[in-house]
Amino acid sequence: MLRMMRKNAKSLVVKLVFGVIIVVFSFWGVGSMKAKQMTVAATVNGKIIERKTLDNSFRNLWRRYQEESQGKFNPDEARSLQIKREALNNLVDRQLMLEQADKLGLSIDESEIQGRIAGLGAFQKDGHFDQETYRRALSANRMTPAQFESNFKDDILIGKVGTVINDGVKILPDEIDILVRQQREEIALDLLPFNPIEYQAKMKYSQADLEKFFSEKQENFRIPEQRKIAALVIEREQLLSKAEVTDAQVTDFYEKNIERFKVKEQIKARHILIKIAPDASAEETEKARGEILEILKKVKSGSDFAELAKKFSQGPSNSMGGDLGWFGHGSMVKAFEDAAFALKPGEVSEPVRTRFGFHLIKIEEYKPARTKKLAEVKEGIEKGLRIGAYPDLLEKEVAAVTAALSPLNDSKEFVAAAQKLGTTVVETDLFNQRNRVVPDIGRDPALLALVFKTPLNQSAKIVNPSRNSYYFMVTEIKASYLPELAEVKSDVEKAYRLELARAEVKKISEGAAAQLKGGKTLDEVATGLDLKLVDSGFFSRIQAIPKIGKDPALSRKLFALHKGQISEALQHNATYFLARLRERKLELGADGDKLRQETEQQLLRYKQFQVMQEFVQALRQEADIEVMAGVLE
Repeated sequence: MLRMMRKNAKSLVVKLVFGVIIVVFSFWGVGSMKAKQMTVAATVNGKIIERKTLDNSFRNLWRRYQEESQGKFNPDEARSLQIKREALNNLVDRQLMLEQADKLGLSIDESEIQGRIAGLGAFQKDGHFDQETYRRALSANRMTPAQFESNFKDDILIGKVGTVINDGVKILPDEIDILVRQQREEIALDLLPFNPIEYQAKMKYSQADLEKFFSEKQENFRIPEQRKIAALVIEREQLLSKAEVTDAQVTDFYEKNIERFKVKEQIKARHILIKIAPDASAEETEKARGEILEILKKVKSGSDFAELAKKFSQGPSNSMGGDLGWFGHGSMVKAFEDAAFALKPGEVSEPVRTRFGFHLIKIEEYKPARTKKLAEVKEGIEKGLRIGAYPDLLEKEVAAVTAALSPLNDSKEFVAAAQKLGTTVVETDLFNQRNRVVPDIGRDPALLALVFKTPLNQSAKIVNPSRNSYYFMVTEIKASYLPELAEVKSDVEKAYRLELARAEVKKISEGAAAQLKGGKTLDEVATGLDLKLVDSGFFSRIQAIPKIGKDPALSRKLFALHKGQISEALQHNATYFLARLRERKLELGADGDKLRQETEQQLLRYKQFQVMQEFVQALRQEADIEVMAGVLE
């Protein structure tokens, strides 16, 4: 069948690169060479990894980093060396896994390969495998069908090894409970913070103290190098508006990508859950079944389903009347999903058993599967086509600007010529890198970095498809220098007061902690210091501590407190504080069941990843791996 696919596929080179296969291509070489022409990158238990294979893997991995960073990825040589090492490690691991597939006796026949390839969305048109699309995708990635199918076969075998290795990985209900709690549990605190900024203005000092502080810290007040630039701005939105998109192009895209606009069927449902462990005894199972059947009788006798859910359901959505909101296929466990989609609006299921327990399900609304009409998606398609055309437009614009401005080395001539091009021209005041902002332009780290690398009266450009681009000239440079005290006195005074305030709040917090040990309450300590306790409000582990800041280590300490317990004196940056746990709550809401399912899948994937990492590392320790000299240079 594969030979027939290759034989009938038409050859047509296109620029379309399918996202679904980019990652697959990232680790694959392209073809082989005769032994006498082969340049070896490494050997794994005697099996050769060609340098050409490594080079292709390196280039594709580099491309993937650039795509993920939206063109902002610009590592130095040391980093590029690590990328090549990463590419080689991937190829070594791949070879080791293929050896394991052979040792385990795993195999795959041609029909399975054919079926899986045909099922890839990148090779489909109107929901079916398309020979021309298949050929186009491979041609765009410089691969032949034979090469792709060989590598795809290896990929399937590696996946089967992973299935064998991960077969014993299990998730315990307690593990899910702990992770869900960590994600959704919230606490509220009574805080007694000592913030240096609040004490800063009260700090007293002499002129001699200030001068001594400045002499010791003068380097901290160094005035950094400053620069001025004149910049021609290539505004992205303005250039995008020039991209011509016709109705025919929109219709053509819609028809060729109709699968993108199909919406799967959805239902809106409620449920009532009586919990029971998957390994519950027969007696426990029958007890739970009896409870759910009693509730079903109440439903059938006319009782309100939502009110029964609030009263009897043991699921996290009980406070919401069992409301699960809208969901489609793949959102719930299979048994629950099969039963739910078999119902019509208004119908209630018989008891459904899942690993969570027994459910009653009521369907409230139904949305059938449909295909969005062209009118609904026309605006989005037009925008996408303009964005697709933008790189070519930008390239032409940059070429025209470069031709007009690159010969110039005088700032006045540069500005005059830039203004004649009919676009925005910015002339800045002096600025430095420390403030991280280019005046009249804003934050643009790449532009800022290049400005401070470009010599005086020389021009340079920043081309960025995802935001504005610039062609600029450095028009003035003022060197860094150490100022006299008079020039920066206000900054020095502020810094000195803050240093004194930090020492003061440390002393105050230590005294407050001592009073607590002496038997005083937190309220009494606050009153004695003429301070008020601050209500933190509820916050979770992943949020910043209100009034304090984001500090995961401190959050762990605070969430470990018992209700009413007072923490030791804690510090975040320069702020010291005491905290008392006032309240703790865990509300999962309507999406609680979905959260548990997602958490279980995430934890399973994480455990499987860990097992695979340990397995591959063990293979590496036993393998004979030789990397040829100079390969990673």
